[in-house]
Amino acid sequence: MQYSLSYYPQTSLKTLLGCGLLSLLLTSGCSQSNDQSSAYADTTTVEQGAEEMAASDSADSFSVGTLDTDDSHELVNDSVDLDDNSEETQKESTPETRLAYALPEVAYEVDELPEIAAAANNAVWLAGEPVDAALAIKIQALLNYHHHSVGAVDGSLGRNVAKAMQVFQEKQGLEPTGVMDSQTWEALTADYDLHSQPVLVNYQLTKDDVTIPYQPKGQQYESVTEAVAEKFHMSQGLLTRLNPDTPLEAGNKILVYNPYRPNMTPVAHVVANKEKNLLLAYDKDEQLVASYPTTMGSNYRPSPEGEYKVTSRIINPTYNKDFSNKETMLPPGPNNPVGRVWIGINKPSFGIHGSPNPEKISQQKSSGCVRLTNWDVLGLYGTIEEGATVKFE
Repeated sequence: MQYSLSYYPQTSLKTLLGCGLLSLLLTSGCSQSNDQSSAYADTTTVEQGAEEMAASDSADSFSVGTLDTDDSHELVNDSVDLDDNSEETQKESTPETRLAYALPEVAYEVDELPEIAAAANNAVWLAGEPVDAALAIKIQALLNYHHHSVGAVDGSLGRNVAKAMQVFQEKQGLEPTGVMDSQTWEALTADYDLHSQPVLVNYQLTKDDVTIPYQPKGQQYESVTEAVAEKFHMSQGLLTRLNPDTPLEAGNKILVYNPYRPNMTPVAHVVANKEKNLLLAYDKDEQLVASYPTTMGSNYRPSPEGEYKVTSRIINPTYNKDFSNKETMLPPGPNNPVGRVWIGINKPSFGIHGSPNPEKISQQKSSGCVRLTNWDVLGLYGTIEEGATVKFE
């Protein structure tokens, strides 16, 4: 039986056309990983005449620039002219239409799942019992389904899982230890709809999944493993471990993580916690609706202090570290230095954006911007409101 990873309510083609959002074929997941698993061989088709990925909620030609540091890519000048219709398009778009565009439905199956999938889907935490990879995947999934992102799902309980668990525990009125206990497990599994979601599912690869465009050079995925892992919000290593004997070729069925649905509540306010490398998202009533692990500034290039406003939401931005030289502009693409999305604020040089290295989120330092995994920033792009406040603390 076939189901869909349904991230959004059904949205009509007419609605999407009304928002001016159909000039890009977007695949969920956008970053390059330096995980050792990228060394595994893939079956890759190169398309020399690939379609240019250049649509946005604002201008198709929007550029962001950088401070050229060793491992950081940040905006230094966002005063770029937008096209004539960009502001109107932003005001008319809704969270539903943006999410429908940014995170499209993906069909999956739950028939004839392998043993590891059954183990993960039915995993139960018990006090005093060891946490194996299947249970770790279940815990990561439940935190994600409650909209407390763990970054790339990898089957381990690392620092981003501990941070997400602390936020979840605090929201539930529990002691925020970041460690699983009976009360936390009970709270995570209280919602039947969330608890009953299959966390590992079968997916049939398509030609598009295994076709890596050759252009724009340097901005595309480096392997099919990278592309597929990001589509399903998982690490390349986990994808490989789940499918050790299945080539990533069109027509083959593989086992993947089920991302389910992102937060769909409009976000009116976010807080970037620099000490914890966390972004907390709140609705208009100041209720916490989501949290995301981040990479933020270093002592050398710190993130700012204070409160600002969201001034733009750009999907698939171009990138230029020198606005005086058009020859240095990098076109949109999954491995663009600022990832799939740029959310600008009214402080030149700073914003919220994606990353070409999702598995390194919270392990790096930026030049001051807030860096998320590309799937998390795609979700935030869908829900954050124009004029939302962004507070650094």
